[in-house]
Amino acid sequence: MHFLSHYYYELPAKSPLFVAALGIPDLTPGFSKAYNSIIKNSVIPSSEDLKQIHRGILSHYAADKAFHNSPVFIDLMSKTTDAFLTEGLSRERLRLSVISHVAVELMIDRQIMMENEQIGYDYYTLINAANEGLILSYFDAFSQEELKRKFLIKFKGFKEGRFLFLFSDIEKIVMGLGRIYQGVTKTVLTDDEKHRFFNALNNIDSTIRYSWKEILNEKVYE
Repeated sequence: MHFLSHYYYELPAKSPLFVAALGIPDLTPGFSKAYNSIIKNSVIPSSEDLKQIHRGILSHYAADKAFHNSPVFIDLMSKTTDAFLTEGLSRERLRLSVISHVAVELMIDRQIMMENEQIGYDYYTLINAANEGLILSYFDAFSQEELKRKFLIKFKGFKEGRFLFLFSDIEKIVMGLGRIYQGVTKTVLTDDEKHRFFNALNNIDSTIRYSWKEILNEKVYE
């Protein structure tokens, strides 16, 4: 699940700390490893502010689990992979299932923005209102200095970039896919591949438009 989808899933969430914390696992390289080995097994700080942050992180993982196990998401991934193959993209050269997974997540954020851009404005307003000092103190509570540094750099760039507003343009989604895929696999997409991804995502766009709410409107928690 991508950033705006996490926020949409938790509506009508109003706490800036909670909403900002929904993005911590995805904005902080290595966070999930530290969470599973250290944070999950530690005493949670008693401060209500830090509890809001912790609840946001827990909600992130619960929502991801429900989202990734949704039959609708799995079906959309399969259809997106088929669209890639129809455009002639190579399974031998590219891990199309990985790209499909990320592409569906980005395309769902696109649908949210296309339907109601105000949700994007509300999201950025909330995360900009979150007290960075309190968020950093959450990392301090678990002696995670390096993770704190990584988060702060990413969080500042994320707020300033406001890239979710670019998702009305599928070409920008393809550019994002290329950067993410290169970061994971060190493989650079060719211009021809980007063109084929653009065509494929254009073709699958309407299918996702009429399916995404079936995933995000089902709130399943452990």
